[in-house]
Amino acid sequence: MNDFCTVDNKKLVLAGGLGIGAYLLYRSLQLRQTVKNIQAYVQGIDVDIFKTQKNIRVIPNLVIVNPIGGVLNISNIFGTLTDESGNTFGRFQTGRITISGGSVSVKVPIIINGLNAFIAFTDAATNNKWPVLKLNYTISLAGGILPIRQTLTFDTAVIQKIINWK
Repeated sequence: MNDFCTVDNKKLVLAGGLGIGAYLLYRSLQLRQTVKNIQAYVQGIDVDIFKTQKNIRVIPNLVIVNPIGGVLNISNIFGTLTDESGNTFGRFQTGRITISGGSVSVKVPIIINGLNAFIAFTDAATNNKWPVLKLNYTISLAGGILPIRQTLTFDTAVIQKIINWK
């Protein structure tokens, strides 16, 4: 009989496997908590209008702050721009981002085209009913194993007040 297959060795291997599993679970929960503490806000929005393609590209400058410090590798940030009714105006994704301690600025190009956006913006201009837009995004960590979903809300009526549109 093989000396390695004794009961004591089997218990040792089992205990080692459980210890490694517990450690990996602890690290993944710690990483998830770190991501939940990440703050994001919009610092400016650029708008490009493409007449030939009949669409608008809205590019929010999303500032991501890592208050924990250390290096954090994000696989992707992706999501949608919707209104309060759930109508989708556009989709986006950023690709890989590395956040060191502090903050990083990421431009998020959202191509807006389609009937939902046209109706909402036409209604805003003609009836003075400005939509509340929601930037629903997911921060994907560890190849999508740890998705963190968040939402930023924009009241576009503020734009009307800024430019004094009546």
